[in-house]
Amino acid sequence: MGIKESAKQYNALGFSLVAMQSGKKGPTTPNWHTKGVDVEKLTDSQNIGLIHNLSSTCSLDIDDRDDAIKVFQDYLGIDAVAMKNDYPCWRGKREGIKFLFRMPNIENVGIKKLTYKNDKEVVTVFELRGSTTGTGVQDIMPPSIHPSGIPYEWVNPLPETFEEIPLMPERLIELWQNWDVEEKAMLHCLGKFKPEIVKRSMPTNADSVDIIEQFNQRYTVTQILEKNGYIKKGSNRFLSPHSSSKMPGIVLLEDGTIYSHHGGDQLGDGHSHDAFDVARILESNSDWKTAFNNARADLGIEQVVYKKPIDVRAFKFFHASEAIDNATAPKWVIKNVAEEDSLIGVFGPAKAGKSFVTVDMACCVATGTNWHEKRTKEGLVLYLAGEGHRGLSRRLLAWEQVNKKSLKDSKLHYSERGVQILDDLDAEMMRNEVLAIQDTYKEKPSLVVIDTLARNFGPGNENSTEDMNRFVSNVDRFIREEFRCAVMIVHHVGHNEGGRGRGSSVLPAALDAEYSVTKNEDELDRSHWSLDLKQTLIKDGRGMEPMRFSFKETEFHHLLDEDGHPTTSGALVTDIYTAPKKEKPLGPNQKKVLEAMNTVYARKVREARNMGQEVHEVVVTQKELREEVGDMSSGGLANAKRALIDDHKKIEETDPGSGIFMPTERELF
Repeated sequence: MGIKESAKQYNALGFSLVAMQSGKKGPTTPNWHTKGVDVEKLTDSQNIGLIHNLSSTCSLDIDDRDDAIKVFQDYLGIDAVAMKNDYPCWRGKREGIKFLFRMPNIENVGIKKLTYKNDKEVVTVFELRGSTTGTGVQDIMPPSIHPSGIPYEWVNPLPETFEEIPLMPERLIELWQNWDVEEKAMLHCLGKFKPEIVKRSMPTNADSVDIIEQFNQRYTVTQILEKNGYIKKGSNRFLSPHSSSKMPGIVLLEDGTIYSHHGGDQLGDGHSHDAFDVARILESNSDWKTAFNNARADLGIEQVVYKKPIDVRAFKFFHASEAIDNATAPKWVIKNVAEEDSLIGVFGPAKAGKSFVTVDMACCVATGTNWHEKRTKEGLVLYLAGEGHRGLSRRLLAWEQVNKKSLKDSKLHYSERGVQILDDLDAEMMRNEVLAIQDTYKEKPSLVVIDTLARNFGPGNENSTEDMNRFVSNVDRFIREEFRCAVMIVHHVGHNEGGRGRGSSVLPAALDAEYSVTKNEDELDRSHWSLDLKQTLIKDGRGMEPMRFSFKETEFHHLLDEDGHPTTSGALVTDIYTAPKKEKPLGPNQKKVLEAMNTVYARKVREARNMGQEVHEVVVTQKELREEVGDMSSGGLANAKRALIDDHKKIEETDPGSGIFMPTERELF
């Protein structure tokens, strides 16, 4: 059967088709993703493709047979070989095969590819092909000619009606919706992804090693997870009780450990975890000492009392004259922004641009570059990066390009992970590393950035006064007092308070200066944005005027993704700050008139909808407004109405003097 006759059969099933040159995969039909080709205009010298987004279909395209079978059988629990008898399928090359399904009722999915790199090329294992986002997706259909010269042919033919085409298997639907979570697990199944083994932040002795071994012999990871409310899904996956996506993102690995693909989950720290470590994180708030003692109690072993050494310091009073004689001028790391031997807070909502600001500062200080016309003192900068290491590297590249300044020979260093500052052992280990870097440069650090507080806090609660006191104390002890440098802490805002950092008030009380970061987005074009930096706290001296920065995007053509597209990031450039206009409060009459306007308008909108009329034609007349207001004087009504139109922009008049009005915030109705 030729192309044209086959196309007619496909068309009879309700399929929308696209035309291509014979032996090619690229569509030649104009606007093919919105309208299929007229089959009567096709010739047998063409290729044809099925447009999934217009046909309510999707496909599973297997490229590497052996790898796909392993993933399907060992991870997904699907017999890929048996599928050839159960689902319509076709192939163009012997090592591959495509399965056709009706598109399930799911939203916001597009093409997903499982790929990995070997020594020579990028290997595609399989694809889930289809779209519910409006994006065009097509598959070449038999009897088209494959680029290799081999005709596509049906392995298991299509049924006679569209309704007989099976829906995609439920496990594949789940995979499609949860791809970002499950991709690494599938790669791990192929040996192409190796999570880091669990790191022991606390030096283990013979006793602790034995405790871990005994605990892991008594309990499995599955037992500990289920004890803490995690639900087992299938043979090797678990659903977190805190999951908002309801997708099982925790995978049981072959060695008996687990790996979490959810960055927001307690276990999602990029490492695999054994039973003891899962118990430490979930039941001991990640604290090693507590975890060991809990395990000892569970195993019937005598507990160990950890004694903290007493910090004995001399105490004395000084005369005021000594303070006066020892007074010094500020030593600025960044003029009027960051002073030596100070504790500085930078807070803002998630994705507001806090890290863009602090990375910008760090790069300027490390290179001696003025920070947006503010003088810096070149010095050693240490960045405690608790998250986003890949993003940080691209931001450093962007800073170089935008500022035309190399960081290769700068004094900027960043950490491989966060630091548990509440843990004295981890904090001391960090300090020792700083001392080693100090010995290399023969100078103390000028600026240390802690990004973010949450990722460098450690085993404690930000809302606890006791824990936050310990955090501030350890920052002082191990960083600020040790090196007399500026310490900058990046922190998130409170859930209900945008005007301050979240957690205990101990932190803002300890700061010498504090800055808020807010993001300004173009409502029409979200790719264009700026951010404002405002000083919200200063203990001494003159405050900093608010600053505004724009975002300058840059492309890295030496860093291409698997589709050949350049990687992008950006850096901050100086913009002009304009203070937002403060809206005057409404007076009593103005409030009354606005309420009357909204009441009448809302009532008329409901009436229009019930009668099938156009809502945008609804207006409020002077008479209707007068009746709704009631006992207000004519002068009072006129003055309130004029203020609402001219000053507050709450009401608009269709034409000056027409006496016909509408509320400006009509989207509320």
